[in-house]
Amino acid sequence: MVRPATLADAATIARIHVDAWRTSYTKLLPSTVLENLSYDERERLWRDLIGARDIRRVVVAIDDEAPGEIVGFAACGPNRSADPRYPGELYAIYLLAEHRAHGHGRALFDAVLQYLASQGLTPFQIWILEGDDDVDDFYRALGGRRVASQPTVIAGTEAIEHAYGFATNG
Repeated sequence: MVRPATLADAATIARIHVDAWRTSYTKLLPSTVLENLSYDERERLWRDLIGARDIRRVVVAIDDEAPGEIVGFAACGPNRSADPRYPGELYAIYLLAEHRAHGHGRALFDAVLQYLASQGLTPFQIWILEGDDDVDDFYRALGGRRVASQPTVIAGTEAIEHAYGFATNG
């Protein structure tokens, strides 16, 4: 099940965000970057985003076997880049490692797709780090096509990110 996030979810979303980075990016980012991630900083970020009264949206995935337990989240809204082909952007989808490959990622993606379409923000895109092969495969399987690449810096570490574009039908 997927539902809109509330301010009460911010601490859990922050924990998932940090923990997912620490399990997903071990081969992509230096360990010092991952070790220095802060639950408190991420909670402030998510409180601000969830509490904003604008078009952006955060949704959470609930574990069907443990009702009420949040196991992942997604965030979306207007595209932050200047690419006029994609008015919307899926900012992030993160799941706890033990809850991947159970349909939660697809459910979050579908909820984002529906929301972005309802706001006139389709087609849309998402940026992923180069070398994140599982995520690359996930978005390709959902119909995403690589439409751009660019260098980025994450906590002082240079990386490449790729944009995947999605039509309105996902």
